[in-house]
Amino acid sequence: MSHRYFILLFLLILPLFIFAGNDKKRVDAIRIKTPIQIDGELKEEAWKNAPVASDFIEYSPYNGHPSLFRTEVRFLYDNTGLYIGAKMFDPTPDSIPMQTGLRDPDDLNADDFGILISPFNDGINAFGFVLYSSDVQADLKIPSVSTNNNGNDYTWNAVWQSKAKITKDGWVAEFRIPYSAIRFPKTSVQEWGINCYRDIRRFRERSTWNFINVKTDGEANQEGLLTGIRDIVPPIRLSLSPYLSGYLEKSPDTRTWELSYNYGADLKYGINQSFTLDMTLIPDFGQVPSDDKVYNFSPFEIQYDEKRQFFTEGTELFNKSGIFYSRRIGSQPKAYESVNDALGSNEKVVDNPMQVKLVNASKISGRTTHGLGIGFFNAMASNTLATIRDTVTGNRRKFLTQGFTNYNMIVFDQALKNNSYFDLLNTNYYLPTEGYTANVSGIQFRIANKKYTWAFGGNAFVSQKYHSHAKPDLGYHYSLSYGKISGNFLFNYNQVVETDRYDPNDMGFNESNNKFNNILTFNYNIYQPFGKFLSFYNYLRIAYNCLYNGVKYASIPIDFQSHLTTRKHLDIGLNSSILPLPYHDYFEPRVAGRMYIQPAEYNIVFWISPDYRKKFIVDATAVYYWASRNHSNGYHLELSLRYRISDKFTINYMASLELIRNNTGYVLDSMDNNNNHVIIFGKRDIQTIINMFHANYMFNSNMSLDLRLRHYWVKTPYSTFYTLRNDGNLDPYNYKGNQDINCNIFTIEFNYTWIFAPGSELSLMWKQSVNKISNVIEHNFFNNLDQTLGSPATNSFSIKVLYYLDALYFRKKQPRQ
Repeated sequence: MSHRYFILLFLLILPLFIFAGNDKKRVDAIRIKTPIQIDGELKEEAWKNAPVASDFIEYSPYNGHPSLFRTEVRFLYDNTGLYIGAKMFDPTPDSIPMQTGLRDPDDLNADDFGILISPFNDGINAFGFVLYSSDVQADLKIPSVSTNNNGNDYTWNAVWQSKAKITKDGWVAEFRIPYSAIRFPKTSVQEWGINCYRDIRRFRERSTWNFINVKTDGEANQEGLLTGIRDIVPPIRLSLSPYLSGYLEKSPDTRTWELSYNYGADLKYGINQSFTLDMTLIPDFGQVPSDDKVYNFSPFEIQYDEKRQFFTEGTELFNKSGIFYSRRIGSQPKAYESVNDALGSNEKVVDNPMQVKLVNASKISGRTTHGLGIGFFNAMASNTLATIRDTVTGNRRKFLTQGFTNYNMIVFDQALKNNSYFDLLNTNYYLPTEGYTANVSGIQFRIANKKYTWAFGGNAFVSQKYHSHAKPDLGYHYSLSYGKISGNFLFNYNQVVETDRYDPNDMGFNESNNKFNNILTFNYNIYQPFGKFLSFYNYLRIAYNCLYNGVKYASIPIDFQSHLTTRKHLDIGLNSSILPLPYHDYFEPRVAGRMYIQPAEYNIVFWISPDYRKKFIVDATAVYYWASRNHSNGYHLELSLRYRISDKFTINYMASLELIRNNTGYVLDSMDNNNNHVIIFGKRDIQTIINMFHANYMFNSNMSLDLRLRHYWVKTPYSTFYTLRNDGNLDPYNYKGNQDINCNIFTIEFNYTWIFAPGSELSLMWKQSVNKISNVIEHNFFNNLDQTLGSPATNSFSIKVLYYLDALYFRKKQPRQ
């Protein structure tokens, strides 16, 4: 699309985007002089004098109806924080479920009360604080309903006080949220967006103070207003969390137990009310949960979730359009696989770190009074060295697998009315030992109309890779979309263009480039109960995908999803993915310019999920797949069982079996005598079995034991081999090599956690992992499991103590002059 058409389209839709506001509920917060004791009793006189926020309205299942039971919420404040007192009336308080769990539980069988705060009242960014009737905390951020489609981010953890207590009239939730936990504008009079939530678990009712219309996209843009906060003088926001950790470890390479220790600290400093500096010094991620790794048959990298706390907290400004993937930071060294190639005679590798060593990482982020969000991120990694030993002389030498590396990102995010925004972004990756620099720069925007029913958005990025004494490698990407975003019927048109040189993967994640895709999506949703059903969601996606180079046809995928919820809270889903025409796969051959013609494919998915209030539940999924040629077909079956033995003890078990028959895919690539690529494909059966067990016991809401076991097994015998022709078809090939795959990944994690003070914890962990790959197929499951458990394993026993120190605490302890 030329720039002239782009400008014309923009001018045509601009009249739709006129800003306006909506009526919102208001409630005042009252200033207090004496701090409130957080005990769940609301006995202080100040609570009686505070205005009441009440008259909650159902969000679900009956959107817009009055809540079943009365809820009263009051707000107080001083120069240190905001206090919230909530009374949840209930005629039968002995029926309130009280399951305990870890902080930020996934699905807890308990009532809860939560509050969503938007200090800048921009309709985009919000902080959430939730307290369950069993006294379990959860906190979250809504980075933006529109910016990243992440929904609620529960990886963010703040330090705040709360107490829940059952009473004869229901239950009470009492909060103290220090100003250090949030960010707010530097003005004398504050006006914050706010909403209160209540979940009555046994009726599966969620209600809110300010009405949220489920037909309107977003929650932060449908908040009420908290007024009355003025002339606050917040104290210094400075905290330090030093840690000390020790490890006793043994790997298959060393075969001996090795003792090590680490120490470092996390620092948080409030530059002002709006901006915060977060820094981690000599970080230790040894107790981060393991990835659920799988064998990768595809030509694309597998994207794993970020689980390191520093990289999940306060990163909403940075997680934009795939140009920042925090797993790149501290990832596998670039020359990790090259160590064996550097070995001389009689040499062996005795140590080869799988991750580069981070020295520090820091981020500054916040938002001005005019709604401009500013974020700056930096991380540094020191030289990463493998150790090689001469088995004859015993001499050791070092091999550099990655030199000093610097990672940077800067973001400017201007929030606009109607949940709209405009962003400027840049990432920079610098590896001086190789004279290499990579930059990605661009914009991202979204503009919605005054009724928040239509939106026009997009992004554009340029990637630049600089090597010493070489011309820069440039590529670009853009995406434009326009659609209806509210109501029962929704639709969206999206166009994505990427050149074959666009590469953000030094700091971002992009599965593939060289694309020219046009995508049309339709949704039809019924939000209100009808007949025997509570809701009905339907989704249809049709795409026409081409290569950017030459606009060559690639595929026409069609996806359909349907999700139905009954009045008994049984969820039923039916999905289907179709490739009605043979598609041209330009990536499976792993050689630029080559293509493999894949047959038309079809699959159908059925899933069911029961009411999670029950003690014992079973989720089930069944998939059937078939292709139009090669007699390829298969299925996937999955059962997930959960049994809540008591409010403190829960066990989960998941088992899945997948078999894909006569699958055809890439095997290897070699060169013939004329220096031409000979690409070998193979026909194979891929059988995958996964078993996962998880048990959690809660001593109380601050102390727990957690056990997780996972066994992943994939076996792939090959039956026939082919060579790939230049036209994308296959010819039989008499290949004699053994390419069979028998892969096992087995992990155990056993963890004890004690949160002995707010923000402070002691954790003990045992981690064991086995990674075993062979080209000898074992067909018997139990024989295979026995061989896996008998294989050399990596074991790690660790202890870590983290202590939260707040400067405000020490200031209170100073004697008065």
